[in-house]
Order: sequence, then structure tokens, then C-alpha cells
Amino acid sequence: MEARVDRRRPDRRMFVIMLMRRVAVYALAASAAIWGVPKILIELGVLGPSPDETIAAAERALEAARTYGATPAIPAFAAAQKELERARTLAAQNHRREARHASKRAQDLAVEAQRAALVHRDEARTQATRIYNDLDRQVNDLEKLYSAVSPGLEKASLGELLSLMKVTRMSTGVVFLAYEREDFPSVIEGESKARGAIAQMRSRLEAARR
Repeated sequence: MEARVDRRRPDRRMFVIMLMRRVAVYALAASAAIWGVPKILIELGVLGPSPDETIAAAERALEAARTYGATPAIPAFAAAQKELERARTLAAQNHRREARHASKRAQDLAVEAQRAALVHRDEARTQATRIYNDLDRQVNDLEKLYSAVSPGLEKASLGELLSLMKVTRMSTGVVFLAYEREDFPSVIEGESKARGAIAQMRSRLEAARR
């Protein structure tokens, strides 16, 4: 007696394979939709922050950069200001998508300006510390030289040197006060005047000693 062959098995296997393929296709399509649709909706402005919100975020980033010491002298800061103004103009014209893009660029540039300002501030601090220490040493040397020279001077000469010493102390004192306040740009700016006063005072004291 011949064995009976189940001819339906190949058809069932094919059906299962086709079903699995369709499931895989649907899964890929669903994944693409989950990943891509929100991005498209955000791009179109349906989802995500409004132009007013992105502009406000850019304004906060710029204000933070300004707090860190950023100025229009930093290219990223100047560019951020321009992009922010452009975003405001686009928003006023109801170009929402373009306004959001412009404000996002402004925010990115502002963050870059923050980093640049912090680096610049660290460099200024290092330079100001060097200036402060060197001027402090020179003033101390002047004080010692003045104490050594003044006892043997006539009253008129002593009065002249005393007045010049006051000017020197004032010029260097401005720099020292700026350093204590952590106003490092003012320290750097006042260096030349302070060194000039010290050099003049030293020259007069050396002449008086001779």
C-alpha cells in the first residue's frame, strides 16, 4: 500500500515565508515612520518649539556668552548677534521655519562664543597674574631704593621724589585694584602706564643716589 503524500506542506511553508517577509517589510516601514515622521513634522514646525521659543533660547545663550566676557570682537559672538536679528525679522514676517533655523544657528554660534570667551578669560587671567607679580616686585624694589636714598636728600629734592613716588604708587595701585577685582583686561590695559611710572621713578632715584 503506497504512502500518502501531503501535498499541502510546501504550500504552507511558502505561505509562512511570505507572511514573514511581509511582517519584516511592515516592521521596517514602521521603524522608518517612527524615526522619520517626527523629524519631518519638526522640520515643518508642527512639532517642536515655536520660533518665539527658539529665539528666546538664542537670546539666553547670547546673554550667557556676554556674561563670560564675550564681545563683538569674538567672530562667533558677532555672527550670533546677526543671526538672532535675522531670526527676529523672519519671525515678524511669519517665516516660521526660516526663523527657527536662524535662531538655532544663533544659539549654536552663541555657545561657540561662550567657549571662546572662557578661553580668552583664562589667557587674560594668566597674563594679568604675570603683570601683577612683576609690578609688585618692582614697586617693592622702588620702596627699598627710596628708603635708602631719601635720608640724605635736601628738602626740595625729597619733596619732588615724594610727589613722584605718589604718582607711581597711584599708577600701579590702579592695576593692583583691577587685579583684585578680577578685571583682567584693565590690568593688561594699565600695564604700560604703570611700567612707565616705575621706570621714571627708578631713573630719578638712581640719579639722586649718585
